[in-house]
Amino acid sequence: MEIRLIADGEEELCNKFHNRLYNDNRTMHQWRWEFVFNNYDRRPIPYAVVVDNGEIVGTQAFIPIRMIDEDGCYWTAKSEETLVDPDYRGKRLFERMYRLLFNYANEHELAHIWGFTPATRAFERLGFSIPAQTEQIFVPFSNKSIPVMMSKSLHGGKKNLADKLKIAAIRSGCLLAQTASSLKIAYTKRRTIDGLDIRTWHRPDEQTDHLCRRFIRQWGGTTIYRDAEYLQWRLFDNPYVKSVVRALYYRDELLGWVAFTMGDDGMGYLVDLMTAVDDSGYGAEDLIRLLLLEAVIGTRNMGATGIRGWRINNHPFDRLICSVAKGIGFYHIKRGHAVVLYPCQAGAKRGVTGGFDDWFVSRVYTEGVLG
Repeated sequence: MEIRLIADGEEELCNKFHNRLYNDNRTMHQWRWEFVFNNYDRRPIPYAVVVDNGEIVGTQAFIPIRMIDEDGCYWTAKSEETLVDPDYRGKRLFERMYRLLFNYANEHELAHIWGFTPATRAFERLGFSIPAQTEQIFVPFSNKSIPVMMSKSLHGGKKNLADKLKIAAIRSGCLLAQTASSLKIAYTKRRTIDGLDIRTWHRPDEQTDHLCRRFIRQWGGTTIYRDAEYLQWRLFDNPYVKSVVRALYYRDELLGWVAFTMGDDGMGYLVDLMTAVDDSGYGAEDLIRLLLLEAVIGTRNMGATGIRGWRINNHPFDRLICSVAKGIGFYHIKRGHAVVLYPCQAGAKRGVTGGFDDWFVSRVYTEGVLG
């Protein structure tokens, strides 16, 4: 067996391996968009393979993600494409591929490696920490959304008594929640829209760079650097799904945006939400509320059965989104995937401690059908 970075001409073999193990039909355009077409232009791409007799039997990839904090922009790596052929399990191929990628991360000065997974033991053996677990914010538009939401939250696990009670409680309150939410939506939308211009984007605004920097000054910590190039790649060129992006302006100054879409499971998804207050006179809560309502109304008009988004950590902006969301009828569901995080040498050099509560991460973090 040979463990190395992907060679030219092996892209289709890797994609076929993925499709075979997942019983999927991912296209080569989708593969290239995910692993090649992002704005990290280093070669070779950080995609490790295990080759045995000319066949791909294992893959592990990094998707470089640029972050921004008070000291400026820096690169991290999102862990993706973790796959080992079942016939080759027990040979520690995952660990051996990661040793190769750790070297890549240090050579290319990636500050962190991070990801989301229900299978944490293999990552912990490599020195990853488990600093958090994803949670959900959720509004049902109909009872059809409840089993979808709970199956996503349980990630294949069995429903215990508490889960069954939670499902029953949400179902019984669903219609009441819809009525209450509708009243709050109508009132809140009327109360906060005066003086603001809400536009649908067909391409990213170049002001996104400035807003990201203003976000860090206001909220602190670190977040994905969402400049126009990143958002064009992530949202507008996404070959899996197209998000609707609604942006708030005050006198042509960008104050924030929300991105949302609907999955093939009929659920609406809150993909991203960003805002930073300037001199418009609006408070952060008002802007977040209005952006959330745009996503709720937008996905409901698409025919979604409900809408769900992420609640991850104690970053102040994440906490405020959750608080505002609950005020307009969202449930807070404390179930999800574990976060895995590994600090690299470049992170230590630039003083990045790796505290995940300093991160604001939404579903725009990476690639795929729904982020």
